Amino acid sequence: MKKWSKRILGTIVAVLALLVFAFMIWAQFDYDASQQATSYVETETPRELTFGKETSDVGFIFYQGAKVDAAAYSYYGNQLAKDGHFVIIPKLPFRIALLDANEGLDIVEEYPQVKKWYLIGHSLGGSAASTIVEQHSKIKGIIFLASYPIDSIDVPSLTVYGGQDGVLPIADIEKSKQNVRKDAVFHEIKQGNHANFGMYGPQKGDNRSPLTSKEQQDEALDEIKQFIDMP
Repeated sequence: MKKWSKRILGTIVAVLALLVFAFMIWAQFDYDASQQATSYVETETPRELTFGKETSDVGFIFYQGAKVDAAAYSYYGNQLAKDGHFVIIPKLPFRIALLDANEGLDIVEEYPQVKKWYLIGHSLGGSAASTIVEQHSKIKGIIFLASYPIDSIDVPSLTVYGGQDGVLPIADIEKSKQNVRKDAVFHEIKQGNHANFGMYGPQKGDNRSPLTSKEQQDEALDEIKQFIDMP
């Protein structure tokens, strides 16, 4: 079997495995946005949440974690919009990003005035986003929050993860380094956990963190801002 055929087969197997895992999560849990998170919502439609101006030079598309309400990530949108960026958090089917990962490509086409885009994804949302990151010339990079790519990617990337994450083992983050470029950036929030990358309360299987969600996300945002400013 040719090398490219093996890679395609491997990607299909990985996606199917993640879909099975996502379904198992879907069947058991549902995480709604906290009151704090909803206070940061700017504009909401049945399809998505938007922050900032669509005429901004830089846009972000945020893929929610499995079974997490899209509004749970509104703080990122609020803060990035304050820096002059445009942010969209699509409400993906059944709150499972893998079921419509291509939504990001449609968003890029819908807002032609945005010059360059970055994808952000939490947990399974990041893995879903990785499947389209190389499919549009305007997408310049990807940010993984407690996440990693499904297969090898050749774009700039930032991975931010928690040292006390009880859902995603750090060993998986280390292993994922073989699937990103050598200039990929990794940042550990030593006291961070999995759920604090959103604002939806505790998550089953996760460890407790002394940080608040806002504190953890502020550190992640600092890394994101440095990442997009890199030459």
